[in-house]
Amino acid sequence: MVETTYLFRGWEFIQRSKVGKGEWLEAQVPGHVHLDLVRHGVIGHPFERMQEAGAQWVDGEDWSYRCRFVWAAKEGLPKRVLRFEGLDTIAHVFLNEERVATSENMHVPLEIDVTDRLREGENEIRVEFQSAVRIGNERMADYLAEQSLPNDVARFEERSFVRKAQYMFGWDWGPRLVSCGIWKPVALLEYAARLTDVWIRQKHHESGSVGLTVVPEIEGDAKVSMVLEAPDGEETKIPPTGKLTIKEPYLWWTHDLGEPHLYRLHITLEGKDGESQTVTKRIGLREVRLVREADAHGESFQFELNGFPMYARGANWIPDHSFPSAITSQQIHDQFARAIDMNMNMLRVWGGGLYESDAFYDFADEMGVLIWQDFAYGCAYYPDTGEWQALAREEAASNVKRLRNHASLALWCGNNENLTMWHSAWGGKEHQPPRYYGEHLYDEVIPSVLKELDPERDYIPSSPYGGDHANQGGVGDQHFWDVWHGGDWRRYTDSTARFCSEFGFSASPSADVWTETLGEEDLDPRGPVVRWHDKTGKSLDQYHGLAHLHYPEIETLEDLVYYSQLNQRDALRFGIEHYRRSEFCRGTLIWQLNDCWPVQSWAVVDARGNYKAAAYELRRLYGATLVSIERENEIARIHCVNDGGDPVKDELVVRAVSLLSGERLGEWRKTASLEPTKRRVVLEVPLKALNTSETVLVAEWGGSDAWQLLCEPKQARFGDFEIYATLSGEEGLAIHAEGPVLDLMLGGYDWDHGLADGGPIQGPGTQIFLSLPEGGTYEVGYTKPPRSLVGRSLAGLHDIPVYRSPI
Repeated sequence: MVETTYLFRGWEFIQRSKVGKGEWLEAQVPGHVHLDLVRHGVIGHPFERMQEAGAQWVDGEDWSYRCRFVWAAKEGLPKRVLRFEGLDTIAHVFLNEERVATSENMHVPLEIDVTDRLREGENEIRVEFQSAVRIGNERMADYLAEQSLPNDVARFEERSFVRKAQYMFGWDWGPRLVSCGIWKPVALLEYAARLTDVWIRQKHHESGSVGLTVVPEIEGDAKVSMVLEAPDGEETKIPPTGKLTIKEPYLWWTHDLGEPHLYRLHITLEGKDGESQTVTKRIGLREVRLVREADAHGESFQFELNGFPMYARGANWIPDHSFPSAITSQQIHDQFARAIDMNMNMLRVWGGGLYESDAFYDFADEMGVLIWQDFAYGCAYYPDTGEWQALAREEAASNVKRLRNHASLALWCGNNENLTMWHSAWGGKEHQPPRYYGEHLYDEVIPSVLKELDPERDYIPSSPYGGDHANQGGVGDQHFWDVWHGGDWRRYTDSTARFCSEFGFSASPSADVWTETLGEEDLDPRGPVVRWHDKTGKSLDQYHGLAHLHYPEIETLEDLVYYSQLNQRDALRFGIEHYRRSEFCRGTLIWQLNDCWPVQSWAVVDARGNYKAAAYELRRLYGATLVSIERENEIARIHCVNDGGDPVKDELVVRAVSLLSGERLGEWRKTASLEPTKRRVVLEVPLKALNTSETVLVAEWGGSDAWQLLCEPKQARFGDFEIYATLSGEEGLAIHAEGPVLDLMLGGYDWDHGLADGGPIQGPGTQIFLSLPEGGTYEVGYTKPPRSLVGRSLAGLHDIPVYRSPI
């Protein structure tokens, strides 16, 4: 019924000012102009050293792409559509020298009816991109004049006037690489009839059954039949009304609460000629709602899945590459696998990025992760009158229809931080516009689209959102950045967030990211190239000083990797444990899961997919059960938390262990039973008799364990314990410690002596952090048998011998 011809090959590009004077060069589609220029050696890769700066001229230029293809009419396929899945961004499209369309929005596919425009034989497509920077600035000047706003008005930027991913204009973790290109596939569709959309609505009944209403949208003349296939393979024909009741359904759950069961909906179109084509969609039967009700703490903000009041544990997601055309499905899958390994059950797709690929939401459905979806507006004022409303409506409708059937989609949100920006007068009261520009989009246009196209799903107009001030805490969600902007991470206890949807701490990427990014002369942690890959806005003394509050001074690049990552780990541990111990908070989404380029940032997974120290700790912090040590003066309170779906009864065991000798200095035990969603203090441990610089506390309960020093890490004193490794099996490696070893890093880089033999260590990336607070054994993997290992712990450097068999 539909024949699709993808136009991947034969593309060329040229700088518009060079047309007629220069040479057209081979281009890659999907792609971006910067990547094409790198391939031809015109610019250096902007991820390396400081070459981002040398690539800025590209964004001031216009660029043309063209492709020639041969076409012949096909019998029975009278309709022809040229479909661009994504053009980035402002472009005119020509077919055989006739201008046939204009692109204004990176986030919306462009379809062009070319039924009467194609020629038998050779045809040429040309896409002429205009500089988004130049057009954005021109439009901003016109709009400010139209609205009688001064040129120095705050938070109106050129990006506000171009509907493309906002992060590409630069952020406090990402480079300014605005770029342009045909960033998604291009195809010629030929058909007599096609399925353009299907809307699958669910109604969950108290009896446990689920009512489905399936509404297909067909272009052309075709008969439609539909079959629903259950996870067990049983098939049910859907009547012509599109209505079906499913008794005893397989429900979709997040991976931590059950199975993410998916049904398959098979939609078959049959044409007049008897030919047919079947399209399959997957759906999960579930009920998700955001509960916001008055309570003893203010107003709740909690997600409920199939009636279960869940604790959301997750992270914010940014686009996984600075050039989104470079993001692969495998890359997305691997990031979801990492999120699940860290026990995350929710990701927030942040508003300065993209409406992600179909593969992204498919993996979320398959793997049981809820998605909070921002509309693509962030940290700026936006034009919201006249034609801008129409553009926003088209964008919202296109993406709502594309995403609304996904089981994983839990919440729509109008923007990132625009309301709190207005409330807090970012840029100064004297430069603030007279009203909240963008409000017509978030309060009128988007809600009207959702009312029409996805009325059952919850929506909030902004994040954070709640109370007289959007970010006040006690009501709604909160972005708690007082710690990062205000100093030490111990200030997380000031937060009264009902749901903390952003908080985080920055750290260096792993050693091999630096190795790939820097030149041999760039290894100074205080040098200009290392600093270039830090967009946080902190001064060098501030950035290093945050780690030095707790750890020794940073003198080498290896120090920067080790100490900053441990400090990030400690910050997230302190913050998450504060929120999970509390009775008022019902969700934490750390900022952020991933990076888009090699950078010092808040990400817990760096640009090469390596876990930072915090990522290893998140496996524990985001477990369904949690044991947490809270110290107050000479008392340690031991909290137990159960956010799983079943009751937990277990004996809580707490031990004090000498860092110098490894002996047990004290032990406390108490049995604790907790129902789902409950948390409480189970034990109070006296600390007065313990030497704080020589003791570590260890706690275990419900499958969770924790350890905590009683002093700052830089003040701790350690014994000299033997550490060695033994090979176990073909890929296993056991690390043995004869006494307490804390924060042992393997697989790092020693820039004075070269890559340590820990390089073959296999983990989530090339570096591993582990702790054995009472000594013992830790199993890791390897890619090839190491001869020896070099490690680093809080006690110092370790040469670790590797034996072929246990000793």
